[in-house]
Amino acid sequence: MDGRNSEAAGRQVFRPRRVLAALMAAAGLLWVMVLVYLLSFEGVPLKTFLAVIFFVVFFGVSVMYYARTRIVVDAGGITYRGMVRTKRFSFKEIRKVDVLPGPVTVYAIRDTGGGLVHFTSFFTHHQRLAALLVERAGLRPV
Repeated sequence: MDGRNSEAAGRQVFRPRRVLAALMAAAGLLWVMVLVYLLSFEGVPLKTFLAVIFFVVFFGVSVMYYARTRIVVDAGGITYRGMVRTKRFSFKEIRKVDVLPGPVTVYAIRDTGGGLVHFTSFFTHHQRLAALLVERAGLRPV
């Protein structure tokens, strides 16, 4: 349902590309296997174990981020669900959508209360999402 209309409520859901979560999960599994392999040896330095555990945790957190993050656009506004917080904006509250181009385009949504959420070109249909936000919030391109 990424970026497509939901029949139930006329809402659109935008998520990071699923391949990113799959790649992070594969990398995490690789590092878990490295950790299990290291446990079979004696005399492995503590720093080596800590480095491998760091990568296991890093890729685990990455999988959680890509699995949980989404932006839902409905008739009343948008709901941003990140890894640790969920924030709701009405279209009237959105005062600016900044676009920072580059190898990975970053979009920053600013509200009237000074709040900020962002998404990147790693989201499916990110350009359509940005255009939809600008249109429904009544903003004009600068």
